[in-house]
Amino acid sequence: MGTGSVLLEKALNSIGGKEEFKRKSQQYSQSITFIDKNRDKLLKKYDGKWVSVFNSKVVAHSKEYQDILNKIKRKGFPIEEVAIKFLSSHKVVNLF
Repeated sequence: MGTGSVLLEKALNSIGGKEEFKRKSQQYSQSITFIDKNRDKLLKKYDGKWVSVFNSKVVAHSKEYQDILNKIKRKGFPIEEVAIKFLSSHKVVNLF
């Protein structure tokens, strides 16, 4: 087994294994899809704000990115499964 395989195995084990990784990835993907499908409706309420979604529900929103991270942590949501996007009716360049 190569070094890369060993590191990947250790990383997967640290988050609960391959199945847990798949579950978390699917949860995150579903949250991103929810934002994308409901963008127009969300935009009416959260224009110019960061929005975080978990289980198809907006769980936090803020104009400041750090603030939204703090809210997610304070509420106890698993940060790696929460989708966070900035919503704006104006063209915005995404850097990540």
